[in-house]
Order: sequence, then C-alpha cells, then structure tokens
Amino acid sequence: MNIEQIIQNLDTGIGVLLEKESDNLKRGLNELNISTHLAFYLKPFFPDYDVDPEYNGDIDKPNDRKALDIAKNRIMEIGRKTNTKDNYKLSPDIIIHKRRTNENNLVVIEVKKDIHPQSDKDFDLIKLEHLTIDYSGNHYNYRLGVAIVFGTKENTGNYEVKYFQNGIETQQNKLI
Repeated sequence: MNIEQIIQNLDTGIGVLLEKESDNLKRGLNELNISTHLAFYLKPFFPDYDVDPEYNGDIDKPNDRKALDIAKNRIMEIGRKTNTKDNYKLSPDIIIHKRRTNENNLVVIEVKKDIHPQSDKDFDLIKLEHLTIDYSGNHYNYRLGVAIVFGTKENTGNYEVKYFQNGIETQQNKLI
C-alpha cells in the first residue's frame, strides 16, 4: 500500500468518525473513546493489517513491551519531567501493523483533543519522530506517523493532521 492510499484511507476513516461520533466530540468525551472509535472505522480500509488501539506489545523486547529511548533534552524542551533512564514506555493510540513482528509496521497514530495541554501534544510529536526512524535502539520504523488533534465542544468537526516519515515532520504534498 502506497503512502497516498494510506492517507486517503485515513482521511476517509476520520470522515466517518466525524459523522458518526460527533456527539462524543461535542461532549468532549475522553481521548481513548475517540481513538478506539477511529481504529474501528479504519479497520475495513486496511484488510491485510491489524488495526490496534493502545497496543504496547513488542516482540523484539525481552519484556514484550514498547518503549522508546528519548534524549533528556528533547523531553526538557517541552517542559515535561524526564526519567533517569531516558526510556519511555508507550502504548500508541492506534497502530496499523502485523502483530508479532516489527517488519510490517505501517502507521502509528497519536490522537489528542484540542483542549489537551500543548506539552502533551508536543510529546506525541516527539514519539512520532522516534517511531518512524531507526536509531538509538528505537527499531519500530513505521512508514508513516500521524498526529491528529480533534476539535471538541464548539470546535467539533475541525481537526489538524501532521505527518511524519523517517523521523521528520513532513507536509502531505511532500510525502515519499
């Protein structure tokens, strides 16, 4: 599946979410509710892949759990508290992949509501940078990282999408 088809499928899935779950967005229900519904709506568009919300498995780690090595200065830049090992456990909001391997990681999606603090949104962007490139032990190599911020309450229906490839935020018309 090429990047253009992936983005088209994502756009269609987001459209379905906005149509069917607008009441949840208007009410400002939690992020997990929104991302789980989005994963459900994306599943038919990726029939050869598993579409998993909150998936933290990593077959290549001894403890079978996803974690990223992130430099302390990157965490400090966004005003978040660092940890002693510069290693951060994670469960991406949605991943499109094939289970039990890291060789077929297609898309990783982080979802936020517009009312979340900016530091939470920035942390998602750092995670997407790291999840789409192979270095410092971060071996996931998702072909595409996607950050989606959904409008809630009076902003329902609005959303912003950012894309990442090879550890770099890119514009949709410059995706490779």
